[in-house]
Amino acid sequence: MSADTTASPFTMRTVLVLVALGVVGFLSFLLMTAYGEDLQPSQRPGNHALATSAIGFFGAAELVRQVHGSARMVRRDGDLDTSDTLVITLEPTTDPETVEKLIKRRASQPTILVLPKWLTMPRRDKPAWVTSFGTIPTGTVSQQIAKVTSASISETPNGLRTLSGAGLEPVLEDSGGKALVVTMKDQPTLIVADPDLLDNQGLKTLAGAARAMEVLDWFDDGQRGIAFDLTLHGFSSNPNLLKLAFEAPFLPLTLCLLVAALLAGWHALLRFGPALPELRGVAFGKRAIAENGAALLRLAGRRHRTGDRYAALIRDSAAGATGAPPNLPPEALDRYLDRLDKDGEPFTAMAERASHAQDTRALLDAARALYQWKRTVTREH
Repeated sequence: MSADTTASPFTMRTVLVLVALGVVGFLSFLLMTAYGEDLQPSQRPGNHALATSAIGFFGAAELVRQVHGSARMVRRDGDLDTSDTLVITLEPTTDPETVEKLIKRRASQPTILVLPKWLTMPRRDKPAWVTSFGTIPTGTVSQQIAKVTSASISETPNGLRTLSGAGLEPVLEDSGGKALVVTMKDQPTLIVADPDLLDNQGLKTLAGAARAMEVLDWFDDGQRGIAFDLTLHGFSSNPNLLKLAFEAPFLPLTLCLLVAALLAGWHALLRFGPALPELRGVAFGKRAIAENGAALLRLAGRRHRTGDRYAALIRDSAAGATGAPPNLPPEALDRYLDRLDKDGEPFTAMAERASHAQDTRALLDAARALYQWKRTVTREH
């Protein structure tokens, strides 16, 4: 086999590039699996703070950033207890029990509860936009907050929704004196009856932006920030093993494991010493024949039946080495060999043990005795 056919088809540079691409691809897969939902949530339309459609609240969040410098997005259930003013925008399908749980949980913290109004569906040509096919009945919206307050929602001739009820105080009124935004007397919670006061389409004018900022800053004391809830809209970001691996305090351990894997890969690429030649399938020489024969005997389970042949081999070797007459009959030759070592076990006894060995251990014991006898009588060292 020539050296050209055994040479690697890839150069070291090509192998390194392939390994680097594999490592980068694998890490990218892990990162996208861990953070995929967090990286592209704004493509989902709706009435949340990441939506850019007309009914979304991305504009309100951006307005808060421009005025206060930052706006938090609450993705984890544990962050709902923040001391910042939390803006909660209800979905048309949010059930009353969920609203009650949120308001009770925020009983001592400032909260702005924005009620839903529009029935929409995503546009096929622009998935981030929506098409409206009507409004939610006011009675349905009243049922959503029925466990929080007994309020009545109505709609004015110009399409704005207002709210009234016991235990509610007006905060922002329309030109007719009806409350667009109210506050609950027993806790720091604002209820916005019409989401158009804060959503993207409501911020298209300077007056609309100023009115929205007046509502958002209602609880501002110079120390509180403003946060927008995303947990109600399916953007909850609970910790998982993959995220923990890329975040403190486990990030250093992940980096150490990555470096160890790279070093192991580099070690595997380097060859120490010359390349081993390719071995033949069938070896040459007498040793190979003997080993193959022994393997066959072992597979057949007949190794212990070869003692008589080994004894005959020792007989012929010892006779030739000690000068025995060449024409002696077998019985006379055995008597001759027995007389060579008068102090040890006779040759014929050892040959008998080898010929009638019942297992491999007995055969090895007899063979060792015959070999040692031969060395003694031939004076081999």
